Amino acid sequence: MPGFRGTFVYGGVTQLPESGDYNVIDRLNGEIGVEFYLIGDIDFKPKKWFFGVDGFHTTLTSDLKFQNIDRIEFSAAIDGTILRGLVGYQAFEWQNMEKHFKAQIYPYVGIRYIDLNIYSIESNILDIKPSWIEPLVGVEIPVQYRRWFFTPQMDVGGFSVNNHWSWNASFNATYRFSKLFALGAGWSFLNFNYDQDFELKYLNLEIQLSGPVLGVEFHF
Repeated sequence: MPGFRGTFVYGGVTQLPESGDYNVIDRLNGEIGVEFYLIGDIDFKPKKWFFGVDGFHTTLTSDLKFQNIDRIEFSAAIDGTILRGLVGYQAFEWQNMEKHFKAQIYPYVGIRYIDLNIYSIESNILDIKPSWIEPLVGVEIPVQYRRWFFTPQMDVGGFSVNNHWSWNASFNATYRFSKLFALGAGWSFLNFNYDQDFELKYLNLEIQLSGPVLGVEFHF
């Protein structure tokens, strides 16, 4: 579903050659606002198993500034796609006698794919396209009270494999109007780090995505 998830805060990008010759890129920093956002999420829970695929693609407007060694500045922007696949198993379930309240715990493992395009606007000076895949582990704790569903979720990825780290946390509250249709709102936070040689230079970046989430759900 098309959506909006607050602001995109850009911690900083550094791309430096190993030789110490800094005549290409010095530093890129600033704040970014969402221009276009597309998000999707599919979950399948047969018996005690949990399978999930989610992801988003976003185009961002920004006040990012690229600066070379001559202190010449250029505007920059980012396109990004992040996909995640999960497999989990129900480790705990409890519900009251009236079946008005139910809580579950689903530990899970999975992978996260991150693909970025960092480029300069109205110039050909900056064009960086890092992409990588990293393992992750996490837990989802869905809680149901009558027609309300509350779902906190958190996972950690990368584990410093190839100097990559990431972590994701979210909380969603959903009201189910019928067996088919539900509306929800929540908050999501994603932080990831990339640190390695890239295109004959050393690239280090840290990016944070955070903000509110609004969604429409269909259940089958």
